[in-house]
Amino acid sequence: MARVNKEMNLPRRSGKMRQKPSRGRGKGWVRKNVVMDQRKLDAARRVLGVETETEAIDVALDLVAFRRELVRGIAAVRRAGGIEDVFEKRQA
Repeated sequence: MARVNKEMNLPRRSGKMRQKPSRGRGKGWVRKNVVMDQRKLDAARRVLGVETETEAIDVALDLVAFRRELVRGIAAVRRAGGIEDVFEKRQA
């Protein structure tokens, strides 16, 4: 059963990482050596509700990819005529 991070309602992943299928041009899971701010990594791990640093990086990258999808979706809505601003009427 998946546990959920109370702050963001994100499903928590189990301690063991399973290999994901490859997306796009990549080859799936690869080993990387990176230098990063440990405080940011610890904060991301807590906020995302995951146990390992690898999981924190993986979820953060998933969120970045999802943001790109959102931006594209919003652009498509704009091209289709946009969204009515209901709050604009209240201010008048």
